[in-house]
Amino acid sequence: MKGRLVLNSVLKVVIQAIIIVVVLGPIYWMVSSSFKTVREIMSTAPTLFPRDFTLTGYMRLFRQGTFVPLLCNSIIISALTTVFSGVIATAAGFGTYFGRMKWLRSLKLISILAFVFPTTLLIVPIYQILVAIRAVDTVMGLVLVNIMLTAPFSFWLLEGFFDSIPRELEEAALIDGASRFQVNTKVILPLIRPGLATVVIYSFVMSWTEYSFSSVLVIDPHLKTLPLGVADVLAQYNIDWSLLTATTSLAMVPGIIFFALAGKHFISGLVSGALKA
Repeated sequence: MKGRLVLNSVLKVVIQAIIIVVVLGPIYWMVSSSFKTVREIMSTAPTLFPRDFTLTGYMRLFRQGTFVPLLCNSIIISALTTVFSGVIATAAGFGTYFGRMKWLRSLKLISILAFVFPTTLLIVPIYQILVAIRAVDTVMGLVLVNIMLTAPFSFWLLEGFFDSIPRELEEAALIDGASRFQVNTKVILPLIRPGLATVVIYSFVMSWTEYSFSSVLVIDPHLKTLPLGVADVLAQYNIDWSLLTATTSLAMVPGIIFFALAGKHFISGLVSGALKA
């Protein structure tokens, strides 16, 4: 029995180590390569640590003067998407909870169907719609597309949290003299806080990494986001690996920081929402 417990413990450690290497290995390799020379990166004998530590890639990146504008564009678009997607999903959740918009409940299934088909199939019709409303090559056009990608899942998740709220809490608060606004802000919203946190993180990460629609809708180089900036480096005939790894490493930092600060809420909210749904 003791030998079996030891074997199980060893297997768990080995499996966890493999998962860590598979997940974090490529990230470490990219970050460490950003401090290597191009010759060392292209060498047939890979090195785990930089032999000749250099900041050439980062110096060239900031010398070009394109990274900061790309970063600002990504932050603006991701922030607007997160706010609007959260507001839309919350408003739809309130509509289903109070029962005054019962047709919204049927949208729960439809919102899941939005993930069945590849989103790239929607590029042409969405492009035509944005051309009709003159939103191509604009910040709000990108925000609208990101909302379309994030709002369905956000609504599906929050609707599960709203369904789990007992009606007795609402009725008790109203009997105690609370207004409808107070019921919403002091009773219901605190109960769905994990779901809101999940929606915020999900919307931010999805809009931060979105590339397919942006590559089609953005023409003005001043409106490009970080994923498009990284793609520009890849699109060159001779790939500058030092510049590419430096750009990609810095592009990951805001998303990693954001998820590190709120990742716990994302996991707990995602699991709770799935169970409640």
